[in-house]
Amino acid sequence: MTQDRYDVVVVGAGATGSATAWALARRGRRVLLLDRAQEPPAQGRDVVRPGHADVARCRLALLSHQWWNVLEHEAGERLVDPTGCVEHGPVEALRPLVETLLVTSVPFEYLTGPEAEQRWPGMRFDDRAVVQPAAGVADVAATQAALRRQAVSHGADLALGADVRRVEVREDGARVHVADGDHVDAPVVVVCAGAASAGLLDGVVALPPALVVRETRLRGDRVEALPPSSRAWPAFVHRADPVAHRSARGDLGPDDGYPALSVRGEPTDDGVVLVHRTEPAPAAAGNAGADAVATELARYVAQCLPGVAVDAAGPWVTERAAGPLVLDRVGRVVLALGTGLHGVALAPGSGQVLADLVEDGLGVPRQVGADDDELDRSRFSLAALGAAV
Repeated sequence: MTQDRYDVVVVGAGATGSATAWALARRGRRVLLLDRAQEPPAQGRDVVRPGHADVARCRLALLSHQWWNVLEHEAGERLVDPTGCVEHGPVEALRPLVETLLVTSVPFEYLTGPEAEQRWPGMRFDDRAVVQPAAGVADVAATQAALRRQAVSHGADLALGADVRRVEVREDGARVHVADGDHVDAPVVVVCAGAASAGLLDGVVALPPALVVRETRLRGDRVEALPPSSRAWPAFVHRADPVAHRSARGDLGPDDGYPALSVRGEPTDDGVVLVHRTEPAPAAAGNAGADAVATELARYVAQCLPGVAVDAAGPWVTERAAGPLVLDRVGRVVLALGTGLHGVALAPGSGQVLADLVEDGLGVPRQVGADDDELDRSRFSLAALGAAV
């Protein structure tokens, strides 16, 4: 690899790494983006919504919302299908979300379950529903491709199939060691390598234990024609909470057949993909336990989406790196952890935060009055986790 050409090397060309390379290249930095895969894995769709139950994460989502617009404009394509998003559940389950939306001034509607059912025929809702109209569903592969393409268009170099082995911190910068004894030097290195980050940074930064969540997906096709006047279904998050549901019902007792699982719904052109997240992922490898989750998802469809037929092809399983969300800098190393849990949703904003941290490492003065002034970056630091550095 060409030596001493770059201001920063970004390790990991997934959504967050690519967004960081794009942000830095737009600012005129010389960037090299590396990934060991010839084509970083990307599949499915992710729900993108500005409102989250945590204030810091909500601020990051709002920053991302701004940069999603810039990315789509630069790429010349729509990456987020504007479906809106409905989160529903018992009042107590939704309270943290509602409080955060009020604090951060994110637009939303608060509906009763029957009001939501009248608006979206064919869907059954829990006690209350929070509607975020400025939400949508993003195509993961198209988004990652657009981020890499725009990074390159702004001058970044992209090297896929580069097997990074470790990162070494030196007096004048950092060295990224690649297979076959090759290496590349830069003043700052960004590591966005998911579960592989700990191994790459062994002896440099002590990271919190890596966590993995499993997502079981089941596709459903809409088989009942809806009235022509019916709205398209939104993305949804059902925060099913049997304890809060039972408490709210009081002497009436819980409803028969109340869902056993919390479920996320990602609408498609002709149906919906149901997703259940298991945290942490089961220790057994492969699809162990997926059939049991799929059975519950099929039961959920019968209860809450009665106009949908479950695809006979059965479930498919993916795993995501989870754990606390970290966007931080330790000397010459900038790192991102836990971003995989959100897929591409927070990537545009996370890339901007990481680019700021890189420029801090390069000694570039921070711009005063930036759009993300309200973002509390300390909430995403290693120090906030009490992690040893």
